[in-house]
Amino acid sequence: MRIAIIGTGSIGSLVAGCLASTSCDLLLYGRGLHAAELMVSGLTISGVNDDQIDGDRWEVIPSEHPLPSSVHSSCDVVVFSGKPSTETEFLEVGGNLLKPDGIAFSLSNGMGFEEKMVHAFGAKRVLSATTTHGAYRPKPGHVEWAGKGQIMLGSFIHPFSFEDFKPLLSTLNESELAPQWVDDGRAALWNKMLLNIAINPVAAVIGKENSALLEPIIFDSVVALMFEGVKIARMEGIQLESDEVLVDRLREVLVQTGSNYCSMLQDVRAGRPTEIEILNAEICRRGERLGVATPLNQLMTSLIRQLR
Repeated sequence: MRIAIIGTGSIGSLVAGCLASTSCDLLLYGRGLHAAELMVSGLTISGVNDDQIDGDRWEVIPSEHPLPSSVHSSCDVVVFSGKPSTETEFLEVGGNLLKPDGIAFSLSNGMGFEEKMVHAFGAKRVLSATTTHGAYRPKPGHVEWAGKGQIMLGSFIHPFSFEDFKPLLSTLNESELAPQWVDDGRAALWNKMLLNIAINPVAAVIGKENSALLEPIIFDSVVALMFEGVKIARMEGIQLESDEVLVDRLREVLVQTGSNYCSMLQDVRAGRPTEIEILNAEICRRGERLGVATPLNQLMTSLIRQLR
């Protein structure tokens, strides 16, 4: 099985490093000094597991170079992991790499990219996917596996089943990435989205770790922010759990990740583009299409845009 990982940020690098322990053939597409380190020196993983992967374990294609003809239509699976500013480039690269019967999925936060993949590749070549693994890059060529989670895969539009992806799920399991097949992939995407729109922008604005959001007044505001998204999801026909379950899950995540500084806060502090456009701004866009006001998500979108 040949797997391409497009976008070698923290999660993309972690997935590549874990898959390196399996027999799959790996192709990485990344940019800058980190991609150069992956090509020449390989990758150091620390945290949950410690490992050192040699640079000759995979083929690395720097984004600054054109795709060689040898890799066109060569990949059974394409995994996207990157910021929204790279969407157009990533879709073009993924379309060139995928075999005619290949499958693609994204581990990036937010929503909207799956619809773009369907438009680019066709519904039968796209899965829904989310991950709860935690990772960050302290320096080029090094990824810290900060928290072990899962990779959840499921149908997006085309009705796939667990049986359709046994080889891929087996490979992910062998790599210790803890895959889980979910019957309703769109609901899984929304469940992750609801947590992200509630936690990330508020933590970024107040500049504190996740546990600060458990303070009663702040938590009430975070819940209200989430429920604007819940209303949109249900109007789109997504079968979510009860309001009580959603609130309990939000509180549980904040407790479990209490010492974590969310990725949006890290991006704001580093002066990097944030994921606000595919999180809260996406909720606003979907609300506008449905004729539903989303004032809290609009407020958080405007505040984060001002912090860039």
